[in-house]
Amino acid sequence: MAELGVHQSALLTDLALCVNRYRLFSPGWYVCVLARVQLAPDIWEVPGLVAMLNYGRKKQCEVRDEVFQGPPNFILDVFDSEDDPDFLRRRERFCQYGVQEYVVAFNDEPVKFLWHRLEANSYRLVEPDADGILRSQALPNFWAPLAALQDRDWWTVLGCIERGVSRRADFS
Repeated sequence: MAELGVHQSALLTDLALCVNRYRLFSPGWYVCVLARVQLAPDIWEVPGLVAMLNYGRKKQCEVRDEVFQGPPNFILDVFDSEDDPDFLRRRERFCQYGVQEYVVAFNDEPVKFLWHRLEANSYRLVEPDADGILRSQALPNFWAPLAALQDRDWWTVLGCIERGVSRRADFS
């Protein structure tokens, strides 16, 4: 993975804080930043953030030899441009190998988000619900208000995450 610039790293850190807040309230999730993901014997990536369910029917990968082996449930990346070749390659690979949701933040003002969800072997872009909230399927009850994400209003994002995790979810 190419080194992140300071602004990309800061955005990744803030977004990782939000996903980790979800993890703290949700049993069975493993969340790591800048960890190697082995998709096939000769195909690997080091995305910004990886989240995997550690048990049950929705578990997709294993942690072995200090790498994620197989496709995690959820990956988040930060890039400067939609033309970045790393973004284009990763989106294709993560779709091909079965990553359920691939969220990409583009470091801009406001932050631009592309939330990809795997459906019928291809990615579909997810739009927020009528209330402006993006609701993950890969991370049950992970709710994120799009406008607050775009504006880097982390207190509002964290409040919405806490509302989401207080709802009953099926993690099995």
